[in-house]
Amino acid sequence: KVFKTFRFGLYTGPTFNSLRPVANEADGYIIDKVKGNVGFSLGLCADYNINDRYTVFSGLSLDWRGGTIAVVDKDSVLQSGYIYKNEVKYKLQYLTLPIGLKMKAAQFDKIKIFAQTGIDLSFLLSQKGDISTTTAKGMPAIIDEKVKLGSVAKSTPINVGWMLGVGAEYEITDKNSVYFTVLYRNGFTDVTTPKLNTTGLKFSDGNIRFNSVALRLGYYF
Repeated sequence: KVFKTFRFGLYTGPTFNSLRPVANEADGYIIDKVKGNVGFSLGLCADYNINDRYTVFSGLSLDWRGGTIAVVDKDSVLQSGYIYKNEVKYKLQYLTLPIGLKMKAAQFDKIKIFAQTGIDLSFLLSQKGDISTTTAKGMPAIIDEKVKLGSVAKSTPINVGWMLGVGAEYEITDKNSVYFTVLYRNGFTDVTTPKLNTTGLKFSDGNIRFNSVALRLGYYF
């Protein structure tokens, strides 16, 4: 009976990520979402079945996310310590703790269709990427690839988001099953803090939020 009430499992799958500016301008800079990236998730899941229809879920995962953001000063009048133009490709790794509710929508023999929603709390583990920096108008760009972004394009240490998804689960035995989920995630909090960069490399990109679509293949044991 305990396996019907509490269940644990593993999952993995790709994520399709982007960084979305809340506004197109901030503090004299024009902000552009250049492109997203393909990441990856690997995690442990834990379910508590309230009844046959509703399940509380949590877990722990490693998530690789990112995207590319470009900024340019529109007036060429820079604050002290700030740069004219920058394009940053963020490659960020997080440790993520989700919590939410899963709801059974329908069941066909051994196949269960479900929807899920919840929130997650992500802790930044690594911030790397590519960067193209132009310190002043008319100056050549300085390009660095596969570098640590800690001092030149800072990211916030904690990110909070909400999720919404649908999936299907196939029961193999009373204890074991496999499942597939399509999950959409939208961030609540600002991802980047370039105003805290090293003096002389600062810029502003307003408020940048995460968007991602994750495909997850999992196994309950």
